Amino acid sequence: MVEILSRLQFGLTIAFHFIFVPLTVGLILMIVVFEYKHYKTKDVRYQKLSNYFSDIFVINYAFGIVTGVAMTIQFGTNWGQYSVAMGDVFGSPLILEAVVAFFLESTFTGLWLFRRHTMSRRMRLTTVSLIAVGTTLSALWIITANGFMQNPVGATWDPETMKMSLDSFAKVVFNPYAWYMLFHNHLSAIILSGFVVLAISSWHLLYGKEKDKEVFKLSGKFAAWTVLIGGIAIAITGSQYLNFLNLVQPDKVDIINGVLTGGIKNVVRIAFGVMITLGFTFIIFSLYTVIFYNKYTKSPTLQKYFMYLVPLPYIAIIAGWMVTEMGRQPWIIYNKMLVADGISDVPVNQVWFSVISITIFYAILFVMDYVLTINRIKKGLLESDGGDSNES
Repeated sequence: MVEILSRLQFGLTIAFHFIFVPLTVGLILMIVVFEYKHYKTKDVRYQKLSNYFSDIFVINYAFGIVTGVAMTIQFGTNWGQYSVAMGDVFGSPLILEAVVAFFLESTFTGLWLFRRHTMSRRMRLTTVSLIAVGTTLSALWIITANGFMQNPVGATWDPETMKMSLDSFAKVVFNPYAWYMLFHNHLSAIILSGFVVLAISSWHLLYGKEKDKEVFKLSGKFAAWTVLIGGIAIAITGSQYLNFLNLVQPDKVDIINGVLTGGIKNVVRIAFGVMITLGFTFIIFSLYTVIFYNKYTKSPTLQKYFMYLVPLPYIAIIAGWMVTEMGRQPWIIYNKMLVADGISDVPVNQVWFSVISITIFYAILFVMDYVLTINRIKKGLLESDGGDSNES
């Protein structure tokens, strides 16, 4: 029961954390593009879009930090044996994520939040670019750790002591599995942020201020292209990713192809099918919108569709992670350490308490994030979102 509850709790915290992470990772990249367009063209519309979506980014970035802390604490509380086994390998990536990546992104996010309206165009572009670099580095170090669990290279496993000993940090960092995951996850984040921007643009075209609509027509078109290009790119990289999986995790591919069936394997296969189906759906919807964009801007029906499609990329992302994590069961470190061997020896009532507490806490956080985000969306463009200095 302790194992089941510990896995349930970790799955819950991971899924909730991923409400915020892909949105902020993808959204900051779109903000970089808006800032670049503003820097090159001096078109104030791009500056307004950058400022507007930056507010949404900051709200969700803050909640992402809170949920990330709760997720990390579990390694010590629920997965003590696993933490001991992986300490030698995970120490460096997680420290680098905290000291280098997180400090970089958080420092410049704070600077951007409080000082962006007084910055020159060049400084604005530099600041958001550094935030994007920070978020990418943060994702890299976290995925490096997860990639090792999927394809343990650069370390030696001692079955007697149940510990990993680091042999080559370079092999851990340049693990092909981790880099496939990084590109795949970043593309999924870009698609998600494109859907969110398209949904917000649709809302403003339907219900927003008349003076804002021209600006949100611009963001809507940009978002549609983002989803289309991201959807095509993720299909190509996903195919290559699957070919690589066939080399390092052939049993996971057999599960996907239906060669291995039963129990959790059926869940993995269904999740893979959901992810693929949604991926092709995204391409079709975005292609139609790009081709018939003028029709979209005049069609309340299409605009409403895009407002309600936002959950779909979230479902696709969660389905993808189900394939990744459930597909390697029963291993917590593939072919080295079983999940059952990684849990802490704690009373079941303590785990029940933490599961219930975290569920309540996350429900409160979700309501807070939803209210703050929706309120900011509905306010539309503010006077402070445009008209800043155009100096280089």
